[in-house]
Amino acid sequence: MAMGTKTHVLEVLQTEILARISLKTICRFKSVCKKWKSTIESVYFRRLFLSLNRNSSSSSSSSWSLVYGQDELIVFHGRKTWDDLPKSPAPLIPPSFKRNHNGDCDYWDSSGGLVLITDGSDKAYCYVGSPVLQQWIKIPPPPSDPKGVWTFKVIHSPIQIGNMYNINLNGTIYFGCLSVPGILLTHDFYSESDQFRVVQLPDYPDHNKDYKRTLTTSGGFVMYLRTLAKKEETALKIWRLMNNDDYSWELLWEVRFPTTGNYAPMAMYLFDVATVYLWSQRDDHLVSCNLRKQNYTVLGDAANDCFIDQSVCKKSVDELWRPRSSSDEDEDLNFQVCIWLFQFVIPRWMEESVPRPPHAEMIDTTSLLSHATATHERMMREHETMMRERAAIMGDESNDEYFWMG
Repeated sequence: MAMGTKTHVLEVLQTEILARISLKTICRFKSVCKKWKSTIESVYFRRLFLSLNRNSSSSSSSSWSLVYGQDELIVFHGRKTWDDLPKSPAPLIPPSFKRNHNGDCDYWDSSGGLVLITDGSDKAYCYVGSPVLQQWIKIPPPPSDPKGVWTFKVIHSPIQIGNMYNINLNGTIYFGCLSVPGILLTHDFYSESDQFRVVQLPDYPDHNKDYKRTLTTSGGFVMYLRTLAKKEETALKIWRLMNNDDYSWELLWEVRFPTTGNYAPMAMYLFDVATVYLWSQRDDHLVSCNLRKQNYTVLGDAANDCFIDQSVCKKSVDELWRPRSSSDEDEDLNFQVCIWLFQFVIPRWMEESVPRPPHAEMIDTTSLLSHATATHERMMREHETMMRERAAIMGDESNDEYFWMG
């Protein structure tokens, strides 16, 4: 065998071996030599790694959580990507912490491995960061005159917006408006348009109060899920919002499962549009449905790759899908769509450092919590110093007053 051919074969085998180890080890191997670094950072290697770690029938290839407000409802632990992270993504994002007057941090959104968290002590500030790299950027509020660092855009809406909830996907935000049921307001912030677009949900105005509906994302699309409990089965319909000029809906799945009871749609697996998760309000358990095979599995901790906080799930689902009035004057109230469940996914590929905008504070610590604690302690020291100085001034004034009165 020629030396060149032998070297090529060894390089191919080396690449195949590297693509089968964890990202933590791969990250370390980048520093072995320039050749390995070039191989690992290539587009081919990234695609090879993702293809080898993709499992279309389950979520085992990527850890992710389903979050409602400050509560983590369901955790799927992927074992094939990162071998040094917690089973649950939640410890990577401190969803709520309190330090006296420091307030709390609330999880708001995630995209591309980055997350957005608000500052509980000062709602004008927020944090954007990578939970995996534990790098955070503290974003200051926009100034009154947004020039230079900040840009702004005035967007016109044909509908008065109030009590908004939204989905963020690839730079486009989809707003659901509680005051006007059955519609989404969409806007692509990378476009030059200054208008919201109105998208009607595919089954509006079907006011069947027994439907349970939710909006989520999967496979790079916005997905609309609807369940209906029947006597001997559960009917499930799923639409996909097409990325075309007219924002049309495509009916992707219409299946019936031989399960009874009120099943609320929770989410879909982000990397596979054929996996959906339903919550049984009657028996308080989670069901994973394979839409291709049209079968289902009751999930639990037995498999050691799924954790379900049943009490939190029950409370959240009952709150989101609470019974509505069926009177004619409140008919629109029956058309409710859940959009408050957020999917946080640990990325399946290594990330670069978090981009740092000008004048934004970089926080590179073991956790955002430690930064918040240090910030709070500094604020407390400054407050105590101010109070001592004030007490000293007040004491001097009291003494002056005392001698003057004498």
